[in-house]
Amino acid sequence: MYDDTLVSVEFVSAEVNIIQPSEITLYPKVFEQLRGMAVYGAEARALSLKAIEALR
Repeated sequence: MYDDTLVSVEFVSAEVNIIQPSEITLYPKVFEQLRGMAVYGAEARALSLKAIEALR
């Protein structure tokens, strides 16, 4: 998100630039939901180590 006029989303094979105001308003809401689910610090490290162990 750059501001309230442009959201740029990068995919594996393309970049999408969103300029439609009704679509742009969705991104801060979704970002806050994802931020609320994120883990940091020791909790993130423990989750990463658990994932590594599951791959072995």
